[in-house]
Amino acid sequence: IQEWYQPPELDYEMFPGLPKVVDGYLYPNDLPGLGIDIDEKLAAKYPCQEIVEQWTQTRLPDGTPVRP
Repeated sequence: IQEWYQPPELDYEMFPGLPKVVDGYLYPNDLPGLGIDIDEKLAAKYPCQEIVEQWTQTRLPDGTPVRP
């Protein structure tokens, strides 16, 4: 695998069925479709934060934020 984001273990618990890397190979699961589920009870413990991330903002030369 040339490039791969290794999710933290919490992501694997929250989204059972995520592909795993073993010895440099990416192994998908054998479930139908993408085979990825969501543990809604666990996900509810980590609600989304309503913030605007700085990296998502494009700025004008004077520093004014502009939506891309």
